[in-house]
Amino acid sequence: MKLRFNITGLLLTFLTFGSSAQNLTRFVVPAGYVKVLEARGDLDKDGVDELVYAYNTDKKEDDAGFFRTLYICKTVNGETRLWKKNTSVLWKSKDCGFCIDKGVDLSMSIKNNTLLVKQTFNHNSRHYSTYQNIFRFQNKDWFLIGSTYNDYDTCDFDFKYDINFSTGMVNIAENYGDCDEGKKIPENRFWSFKYPFKSIPKMDGFTAGKTELKVPDAKKFFYY
Repeated sequence: MKLRFNITGLLLTFLTFGSSAQNLTRFVVPAGYVKVLEARGDLDKDGVDELVYAYNTDKKEDDAGFFRTLYICKTVNGETRLWKKNTSVLWKSKDCGFCIDKGVDLSMSIKNNTLLVKQTFNHNSRHYSTYQNIFRFQNKDWFLIGSTYNDYDTCDFDFKYDINFSTGMVNIAENYGDCDEGKKIPENRFWSFKYPFKSIPKMDGFTAGKTELKVPDAKKFFYY
């Protein structure tokens, strides 16, 4: 009897998901939008690859470049349909500091049913900040479940802030180098603690590099 109920539950889940997928609208690229990047992989554990696209829109903001939009799509009966649209995760095309004509160093990949988005800001020829954010579809919405912020100089320092929002664990590592002769090198420092996040951040409204929080019992902040 228990086995029958389990099979029935799985069948209902499959039918519900299939019905919702059928209701998705056909993905149509807006006029004037230019594709920047795409990734392919399974995001919902159904064994079928989803498609993720990054597009420059046709709207600009001065020197920061074009606004960008993230699209997550499903393939239904051979047709590409829109599952999720997001306008907050991707930086503007030139919003990357001293990146000259290259634009934002953006990469996207799908691993373990999660979407990884990585973007880099160039402070100068030696100093870079790279944000890698991990998103997962759960509880009928998209959430930020992990973040790694790497703030580094090619020879002076390498700071890493790693957050697991599912567990609340935060790990910080500050490593220093001997870039300048005669300069006293600070001691490397490390923190590992559980932070009382009020909730797991949602994808919508999230932009990498906009959040600063204080390390408990320390004159130190961490970022994502």
